[in-house]
Amino acid sequence: MVKTLFNIDLEEEYKPMFEEITKMIVILVVVNFLMYISDPNINKFLGESYLKLIIFVVLGVLTYWLVIKKVIKF
Repeated sequence: MVKTLFNIDLEEEYKPMFEEITKMIVILVVVNFLMYISDPNINKFLGESYLKLIIFVVLGVLTYWLVIKKVIKF
């Protein structure tokens, strides 16, 4: 077993979903940070609109994994 800082036990079915959510959050936070350091006068770091964007993306990913993927098989 690989030693990590956090170890969360999940059913195998949900592991890819949480990996994808984590990936999306990290990507969005890094993009926001890079935008902020490129011009801090215009861009806020984790401002209200960006936090809404993160929440909407997470809700979209959850909707896909918990609803769409169960209804439509590719």
